[in-house]
Amino acid sequence: MHRIRILEFLRSREDSDVTEIAKNIRVPEVVVRSEVERLQKDGFVIVEGDRIKISERGIEELHRHVKGI
Repeated sequence: MHRIRILEFLRSREDSDVTEIAKNIRVPEVVVRSEVERLQKDGFVIVEGDRIKISERGIEELHRHVKGI
């Protein structure tokens, strides 16, 4: 569930960092950091330094799970 919330948040921004994501989706940073690592391994997000952005594959994943996008 956190994965989809993180992807939704990143879709609305050009890029973000773990602290900003955690604050906005109200999830502890430790959880967000762990989920971002998993999302990166799956190719759903791109991590450049401390900045995170959604990839094309991440957008496709959102379309599969969330209706109305």
